[in-house]
Amino acid sequence: MKTRLDTHISGVYERTGQLGGKLRQNLDMAIVKTIPTATPQTRRHSVVVIGGGPAGSVAATRLAQAGVDVLVLEREQFPRFHIGESLLPNGNRILKEIGVWDKVAAAGFIEKRGAQFTLADRSRTVRNVFAHGWVKGLDMTYQVERARFDEILLRHAQSCGAQVQEQCPVNKVTRTPYGWELEASHAGQAQRIQADWVIDASGRHSVMGRALKIAKSPLPYPGRMAVFNHFEHMQRDEGDKAGDVIVLRLEHAWFWAIPISATVTSVGVVLQKQGGREKDENWEQLFWRKVNESSFLSDALAKAKPLGAYRIESDYSFSHKTFGTERCLLAGDAASFIDPVFSSGVYLALESGLLAADRIAALVKKPGSPAQEAKLYTNYTQSLKAQIGTMRQLIDAYYDNSACEVFMSPRPTLSLPQAINSVLAGSLKPGFAVRWRLWLFKQICKWQKKRQLVPAIDWRATKK
Repeated sequence: MKTRLDTHISGVYERTGQLGGKLRQNLDMAIVKTIPTATPQTRRHSVVVIGGGPAGSVAATRLAQAGVDVLVLEREQFPRFHIGESLLPNGNRILKEIGVWDKVAAAGFIEKRGAQFTLADRSRTVRNVFAHGWVKGLDMTYQVERARFDEILLRHAQSCGAQVQEQCPVNKVTRTPYGWELEASHAGQAQRIQADWVIDASGRHSVMGRALKIAKSPLPYPGRMAVFNHFEHMQRDEGDKAGDVIVLRLEHAWFWAIPISATVTSVGVVLQKQGGREKDENWEQLFWRKVNESSFLSDALAKAKPLGAYRIESDYSFSHKTFGTERCLLAGDAASFIDPVFSSGVYLALESGLLAADRIAALVKKPGSPAQEAKLYTNYTQSLKAQIGTMRQLIDAYYDNSACEVFMSPRPTLSLPQAINSVLAGSLKPGFAVRWRLWLFKQICKWQKKRQLVPAIDWRATKK
């Protein structure tokens, strides 16, 4: 609503427009002195999504397709760099549901049909071919350059009717009787946005998780860090294996190597923070010291060229106790991130974005009681935590040296490898046929500690 002061100011501007910008500037300064705090223009939307990554883009797309008024606030300008380039086949289903699959398929990304788990000297290698898994229809997916992949998803959300505002960080959130009020800034201009619901897809920064002071569940993991870069012309496999992600295990660390274009490979090392870095060692030196523990990696990277500065991520493992409360749902890394080892991050982001959108859309169209909202938070959290728990069974086994020996020595008995393969393909809501095989796999891992059932790994012998 235009106030009397606004009308007066407009009239002054019209009458003094020919005097030039200086007088107008002086008037502005006088007005600022008169009014202690300027009130930004307020907009209202049914749902605001904080973050335009995979979780946020999927949520916004789904909501827009359901006819819900949705605004995405993204703090960066796309395209932008992001790590986590490996998709899981079960995520294809979600990309198809929201209608973006054809755009992703046409982008020229590297096809991913399996994953190789190997030791430093390649003395043992297990290749999981997705088509051989227990759950059918999960044959392939893509290795993606996240800058392009994420932009495809965000632009698709726009094309479906979602409003998107980039370079617009959220600075403050306030609970109101009707929902939320968010204060954001764009190009130096303050904005105030009201929303009935908020989906926090802001990544590990977790804007709403921090604002709501949602408690975190303790995880039995030591502090870890990842040092990584993109390399041009790393030596890679050819033929059917060319698109495989390679996960290379050292005794106290592991590497990923993910082909993201015809010539570029993402390579990173994950290790514990304590004892991982030597005195006065920079990130590049740490990276290459660990590379030199593997004859395979040393040879593969001998003629490769790093494409930028060496980056680091640390202390990334966490999980909020609840993923929903007070008309807010946490999605993707804003809710939880366990570990990058089996590339589940993007898949869980897609899954949570879809689930959050569907749950909220139902209540936007037909508002429910506080009890129904409470049930939504519980069901949403339980559904995602169950999937995270399924993947954690394999993550925990891979980091345990004795269990890793079982993982690296698959036997066809009772189709255990096929069950594991299905989980690695993203089937995180498995049926009984997979669940009991995972249970048996865990028991075998426990027995390996007490009685050697598969050949032990001589970790020192695998080093270069």
